[in-house]
Amino acid sequence: MADDKNTNTIQQYVGDMLALESHIEEAMDGQLKEVTHHPRAAEAVRRFHDMVKAHREALRSHLASIGGSESHPVKEAVANLFGKAAGLIDNLRTKGESKALRDDYTAFNHAAMGYSMLHVTAHALGDMRTMELADRHLRNYARSVQEINQIIADVVAWELREDGHTVNDEAVRHCTQAINDAWQDTGPNHPSTKKAV
Repeated sequence: MADDKNTNTIQQYVGDMLALESHIEEAMDGQLKEVTHHPRAAEAVRRFHDMVKAHREALRSHLASIGGSESHPVKEAVANLFGKAAGLIDNLRTKGESKALRDDYTAFNHAAMGYSMLHVTAHALGDMRTMELADRHLRNYARSVQEINQIIADVVAWELREDGHTVNDEAVRHCTQAINDAWQDTGPNHPSTKKAV
């Protein structure tokens, strides 16, 4: 009985992540046509799309291998939730390249947290294959978010130039460093975040 319950729980989580990956891929399909002018952004979006597609296929295969079905009602709720959040974000900025990267950043962090939850669920319930898949996908998203951190300042500055603004070229280097510092300085091993014992 407990094994059946564990299996059903894992199947549900994997199905939810499959729905989320499918929704992210669908949103990124449009980005492939929109993000074409900034070379680094266009190349990143193409790679991100390939990653998401590979995740979706791996999840579909894995779900079938553990006896799960894609027709779980929760998947629709997950897709709707993500779609509504993306719709709200769409209203904030109108430029294509930076907006696409910002939307990807949001989606990738959402997926990373989902994979974190799948990772701990699978580990806690003794499903090491699912745990390893969740770990791989989590790392892919963490790497992609870090990549966006490295190019977003350049993309925003490029868009400002395209709009006819005179841009301080030092801003790109400075802001990229500020982003990196913010993430490093707030990490769990940084002295400023450790609690006094």
